[in-house]
Amino acid sequence: MMIIVAISLMVIDSTIVKYIAFSNKEYPTPVYVSIFITLAVFFAGTVIVLLGFVKGKNSESELKRALSVKSTYLIIAVTQLVLIGIMVMIIQPTIAFKSYNTLSLLAVVFISHTTALFFLIMLVLTVVDWIMTKRDRILSLYTISFSLTAIAIMTSLLYTEQVLSHQPSNIRPSSFHSSMLNLPSAELTMSFGPVLDIISILSFVSVWIASAVLLSTYSRRIGKIRYWAIISIPLIYFLFPFEKNVVDIFRSLVVSSPVLYGVLNVTIFSATKQIGALLFSLVFLAASTLVTKHEMQKYLLISAIGMAILYGSIEIDTLLFATYPPFGVVTVSFMPMGSYLLFTGILLSARLVARDKELRMEFYNNAMSQMSLLKTIGVTEMEKQLMKGYKSIDKRTRSLEKDSSYEKDNVKEALHGLVDEMDTENAREILHEVLTEVYEKSRPKRKY
Repeated sequence: MMIIVAISLMVIDSTIVKYIAFSNKEYPTPVYVSIFITLAVFFAGTVIVLLGFVKGKNSESELKRALSVKSTYLIIAVTQLVLIGIMVMIIQPTIAFKSYNTLSLLAVVFISHTTALFFLIMLVLTVVDWIMTKRDRILSLYTISFSLTAIAIMTSLLYTEQVLSHQPSNIRPSSFHSSMLNLPSAELTMSFGPVLDIISILSFVSVWIASAVLLSTYSRRIGKIRYWAIISIPLIYFLFPFEKNVVDIFRSLVVSSPVLYGVLNVTIFSATKQIGALLFSLVFLAASTLVTKHEMQKYLLISAIGMAILYGSIEIDTLLFATYPPFGVVTVSFMPMGSYLLFTGILLSARLVARDKELRMEFYNNAMSQMSLLKTIGVTEMEKQLMKGYKSIDKRTRSLEKDSSYEKDNVKEALHGLVDEMDTENAREILHEVLTEVYEKSRPKRKY
């Protein structure tokens, strides 16, 4: 439900300007202001609900256990409240003075992009850390996609800031058609536009491949041909608008009926990113239906919502026109929340799998392909925590060796906290090697 609400808000917010401009149907300004206020209110409500969902009873223990997770929650809560506050600052003069300041748009763009970039970089670093422990092709694909998405966000930030900086300082009511025709700094499109398109395509394709592989189990139920035909629809739908740069099969229609072409193009291809984002979220949505542990289901749902919102919100086309009211603001403002939910959902899922033996056994006994990703990140996180604990103990024992009062009991004390937190049943062999090595260090050296 939250995915549908968020996607619907983003589709309406990012396409209404294009549709009205191409159809040449202008409506009274109060109608546009009412629509914008409605979108802003729904945005605020959606964000508040999502923040409450993340910090539910099932997540409180993990938030308290992990200082990093608790800190990131505070960051996203403050960020989203600031963005809601800026929207209020835009709405108030829009109603009272029939104008708003362009600095408000620049603030929204900067805060949204930098916060989303922060969480995305943290996610990339986390996944890279897992890959360094255990190489996996699906994790590699996601790392590539997340990295390209981070680059796309940086490019989007530079592009949007440059264009908006050339807009008038105060935006007043004008037709959407004239706003689209009078886009300033058009020369920037020659450099930023194609680069952003290429990065977006590469990011989309890489995460599409990962999603298709993880959902491939369903090909056994419906058949390989039917499965790949269905799974290819979002990819074709996303790539088709770029055909004008290669073939341009609708050139004759553009010349003969530009209005008809514009309306059809906006109506049919207005939600390419959002539809693709829905496909990407299906990986985690499907996985949430396959696990029995409620806490794991919640983390997977958080990941699914984050995936859908993040890849659906990287849409700046409407915002560049600085229309009155500023449509496109709501879509961009979703970006930090999507990035945060994706990072938090994946991280908490891995940590839960790492410490829950029954959950890992459930994944090992389940042949569904979605489980392989969860099993990989969970086991990798467990190994990483184990090595981190071992290195800490090893460092402590080395320092204790210098003390003449060093005894075997010191080793037991050093290992006590680690052993209590470890799943000794599954890590018995590794722990045996660790204990043996540490015990050997604790024995006094004989002099011959």
